[in-house]
Amino acid sequence: MCLVHVPGHLEVKHKERSNLAEAKAIAHWLELKREEIEERYVDGKEYRRLEDIVGIITPFVGQKKLLRRQLREKGFDCNRLKMGTVHALQGAERPVILFSMVYGKGDTATMFFDRDNKPNILNVAVSRAKDSFIVFANREIFEEKGKTPSGLLGRYLVEMEMQVSNL
Repeated sequence: MCLVHVPGHLEVKHKERSNLAEAKAIAHWLELKREEIEERYVDGKEYRRLEDIVGIITPFVGQKKLLRRQLREKGFDCNRLKMGTVHALQGAERPVILFSMVYGKGDTATMFFDRDNKPNILNVAVSRAKDSFIVFANREIFEEKGKTPSGLLGRYLVEMEMQVSNL
């Protein structure tokens, strides 16, 4: 589990929420990591290429649409790639799950996955990953002392980051 810091921000267009910086970062990261991921997982049976290995979860349909455009530009087969909202991917596991949180520094509304302070939405996202759960988000959205689901996730990600940097 790790965090990829993306200093982007949430945008709302036609009532759809998205974060272009995160979508670009995910497409670029997958382009850079494609060979490494495929070397590790492709076995010719269950996994034939990256699109069979990676799943992408986001809380918003607008971000899903933006991700599709960015990934197609990089040559990914979006018809094969499992990508969607947390609700759409319930029951769909992948070795690697990328989570695009969309929110940015200064967003004042309660985050989608913190409503009612119930961890089930983030729990569903995290539990889709068989091996790796990678969060793409602006580090500054996490409340260090927050008791919300995103606050707990943020604290864990920061602790993991510190452990890795101390190696």
